[in-house]
Amino acid sequence: MNPLWLILLLGGGALYLSKMKHTGESISITILNIHSFKIVGGAIQVGINIAIDNPTGTTIRVKQPNVKIYYDDKEVANTIPSGETVEIKKSDRTPLNTIFIQIPFSNMPGIMLSLLNRQGEKNISIDVEVSTVANGLPITQRKTFSV
Repeated sequence: MNPLWLILLLGGGALYLSKMKHTGESISITILNIHSFKIVGGAIQVGINIAIDNPTGTTIRVKQPNVKIYYDDKEVANTIPSGETVEIKKSDRTPLNTIFIQIPFSNMPGIMLSLLNRQGEKNISIDVEVSTVANGLPITQRKTFSV
């Protein structure tokens, strides 16, 4: 192979990888809100709305986000990671369908006691963490909600 072609091929590959890494670092996740608390079987089902921001000039695909819920710094629920991907349009905020997650009663004795014993305006706090992978780079946001 001609050395000039080899240099062009390696240079182009490095430029492509650099651009993809920059794209992944620019993507962000925003947890918009949590809603629709309802009892389903032996669990409380929570709906979580999120959006993914892509400020770059390239449409990309990211893995379906994984969601975890924490109470008192202990994980009480999580979604099952899937291999599905979501297309995020260039220079756009893409809201995803509501992600539903169930918190089994067995995982939340502290939450149940707080809910049953709360009086007046006393709220309990839960942390919601959403993570995904864009162009091979992890992206995570964690936000605290009072319920």
